[in-house]
Amino acid sequence: MLNSITRAYRDERVQHDRRDDLLSHLFQHRTHHRGQVHGLLSGTSVAPPQLDEFIVGDDALAKAEDMARLGWDETGLMR
Repeated sequence: MLNSITRAYRDERVQHDRRDDLLSHLFQHRTHHRGQVHGLLSGTSVAPPQLDEFIVGDDALAKAEDMARLGWDETGLMR
């Protein structure tokens, strides 16, 4: 099913691509922008927060300070 062709509507044109290619592009594009944000914040006096998307138990201690500063908790992020 992932190798089937799907339509992506882009303004006034319709793009036809394989689903797995579109998903791969989507994940890579998100990673690119997360890196940009981290790089931009690193050039300021603002300490960049943890930007990993996955909140797992093993990472909880490493992220606790950033999460508290942002007013986040793992329960709210996992909804």
